[in-house]
Amino acid sequence: MTNGATAKDSGKFTLSSGNFNSLTVYVLEDVSPNNEEEDTVIQRIVFPTLFLIGLMILGTGTPAHAQMKIRYINSDRILKEYPQAQEVQRKLDELRSSYEAEFNRMQQEAQKLLDELQNQSLLLSPEKKAEKENKLQNLQAQLERFYQEKLGPQGEFYRKNQELTQPLIDKINQVIQKVGQEEGYDYILDVVQGVVLYAKEEYDITDRILEELNKTQ
Repeated sequence: MTNGATAKDSGKFTLSSGNFNSLTVYVLEDVSPNNEEEDTVIQRIVFPTLFLIGLMILGTGTPAHAQMKIRYINSDRILKEYPQAQEVQRKLDELRSSYEAEFNRMQQEAQKLLDELQNQSLLLSPEKKAEKENKLQNLQAQLERFYQEKLGPQGEFYRKNQELTQPLIDKINQVIQKVGQEEGYDYILDVVQGVVLYAKEEYDITDRILEELNKTQ
């Protein structure tokens, strides 16, 4: 924002209207497409759930004298290369962009009105000034309501994310379980979650998981 913007704090900033009451407006920093973080919406939201414990025990028990069979996957690659995950990402990006566009339009309208109040303060009659202040307060309420309804913790974006990603989570988990059971693996780890500090490339079964996923398109 321009001259009306003051300190950012916890995803919000304040529109200061001179002698008028200040207004708190939500900022979409956590969902902005210009966010400097490299990860995607799915990477931030899906895989903390998908690989919450960092590994999946797939065997039914291994005798003490037998060598354990351990393999690993790269969940980043699965998300980037699996077409269904890419499609979920595309839909979430489109939804986020549409909400951001509407939010920015409303925010620009509020900024324009705030600028008018600041620049025309001495020229406005008390009645006109009160009218603009009331309109600005209404815009503030609309912005906060929009944020909560669309992008809040229980908003439409959150619900849509759950709707789109849960089937994806279930499908990937099922394939991991299937491969683990067929091959008799005791553990399948995810290197992205920081569980594996070192592993030989020959134990990477990411390609196998992707192959099985693509068979079930």
